[in-house]
Amino acid sequence: MPKTRSKIIKDLIMNKINVLQAMQSLYFMLEDIDDLEINNWVNNEMNGYAKDTKIPEYRKVNTILIGDVQVGYTIYNNVNIPIADEKAYNFFSSFEINDPISALIKMAEAENESEEHSLYLDANTLLVDNYKSINGTVIRARRKLSIYSYNNILSIIKDKVLDIFKLLEYNYGNLDELYIDFSDVQKKEVVLKEIIQIVYNDNSISIGDSNKINDSIVGDNNEN
Repeated sequence: MPKTRSKIIKDLIMNKINVLQAMQSLYFMLEDIDDLEINNWVNNEMNGYAKDTKIPEYRKVNTILIGDVQVGYTIYNNVNIPIADEKAYNFFSSFEINDPISALIKMAEAENESEEHSLYLDANTLLVDNYKSINGTVIRARRKLSIYSYNNILSIIKDKVLDIFKLLEYNYGNLDELYIDFSDVQKKEVVLKEIIQIVYNDNSISIGDSNKINDSIVGDNNEN
């Protein structure tokens, strides 16, 4: 381990650089590592995850289905909407955030400014009305994200980048030139395994495939 910490590590810890800047720096450090899985992770975090790309568990958040329900002539606003069907419930109670880090930062700022520190996503009203297990008609439906969802994701990404920085610094010395010589293949293979462990070692609860409703019911156009 070097006698002094790399400036980039200290800057990230002290919030002198943000998570995006740290990830961009990591991109250059790993430029010659020649590992598709790690390079894809860095690129996906910077540019966003495509629809057909598997989302890391730390980007899956819980949501609560709420909305406005009309019973007779009375409208009840912002009430919880229970869903009896298990697959429909799992779909509406979770959300995969595939935005790039730059968007996460903006959404995290919006969370901080929100009174509830939580953001809302419009849900397909007709679909919710079809699966609801309460009386009345759903006239508007939204999914409320768990508190500080975007902030929490950014915090997890920051911790992962910091751990990778520390690993690289321990094995290759000061990182401030943003260049690492990976010519020692044996050392590189060991470091690669440890980076992958850092990236995908996650304590969050796996939502799994149960958050999918039949494609004939839920498609790309079902979120308003």
